[in-house]
Amino acid sequence: MKNTKLFILGLAGSFLLNSCSNDDDTLPELPDGDYREGVLISNEGSQSAGTVSFLDAANTSIENNIFETVNANMDLGKFVQSVFFDAENAYIISNGSNLITVVDRYTFEFKGQVDSGLNIPLFGTTLNGKAYVSNVADFGTSDDDFIAVINLETLEIEETVVAGTYLSEVKEANGLIYVEGAAYGTGNSIEVFDPASGTFIKSIPTNSALNSFEINGNNLFALSSAELEQIDLSSDAVVSEIQFSENLTGAKNLDIENGSIYFTSGTSVYQLNQDFTEEPTEALLSYESTSDFGQMYGFEVENGFIYLSDAGDFASDGTVRIYTLSGDLVNEFTAGVAPNGFYFND
Repeated sequence: MKNTKLFILGLAGSFLLNSCSNDDDTLPELPDGDYREGVLISNEGSQSAGTVSFLDAANTSIENNIFETVNANMDLGKFVQSVFFDAENAYIISNGSNLITVVDRYTFEFKGQVDSGLNIPLFGTTLNGKAYVSNVADFGTSDDDFIAVINLETLEIEETVVAGTYLSEVKEANGLIYVEGAAYGTGNSIEVFDPASGTFIKSIPTNSALNSFEINGNNLFALSSAELEQIDLSSDAVVSEIQFSENLTGAKNLDIENGSIYFTSGTSVYQLNQDFTEEPTEALLSYESTSDFGQMYGFEVENGFIYLSDAGDFASDGTVRIYTLSGDLVNEFTAGVAPNGFYFND
């Protein structure tokens, strides 16, 4: 099997020495990069390659196709699924091409690729110099979904560990890797992977048809289209839950920010306190959409704003909207085809 290619970028410079000067010599500061302090937006794409857009931190302007702008005659491959970070780099997963593209997270200059050993990768996270990436493998069965453990120095896959259940979203907390044991509306668990042993050490049961989860302190919150659960990670026991009424059927996109729980249903956003006892009765905000399947295709709450996207017809450019936490529209932009995620590059 071909070794993964790694391109190492160096910084070259020269320094002038002046022994006759009484001034203190200082080295020039390195540039921050054009894409620091803003929001990266992953655009899934369609028949053409997926792309990434950049929304400035003030939510006033957007730049599309930033990878292609910085790296001439290159693209990200088909179906950009997600982005994850370490201190220096952004890792862009394109599952239609079984590819992870590595760029400097602030300049977006190409640094390398993981281009072998992946099988429909979805999400990833980093910890101690390694990446942990979920892979769907065969769509027809859950038996072969696996975590790929990637050495970030060499960009080579060190091992793959089969979970025995569907896998999708990946999060790191307390030195462990928590993986959503569900995909595409099927599955009811959180699988816990221990990097030290390289094994899945336990499975935390959740509601059926799990579609998103969050970890906040010692609590895990699990959302399905019909139910929200709070699980104590010390005991893995459900300590609170809500069965949604028909008004909230189709709940998804769980997010937690500053003590509040947010999720979506249809084209509306709802808010709860973490000590929830009953479902919200009114939407925080709603928007109009003509899309059959692209409503709330991306959603995130961060830094006092709500970010959402609509994929429209999945063939033409989609829409990104930013709201205050009170539900007031701040701005609206055209992004790439099928915008599906927001990633805060600060």
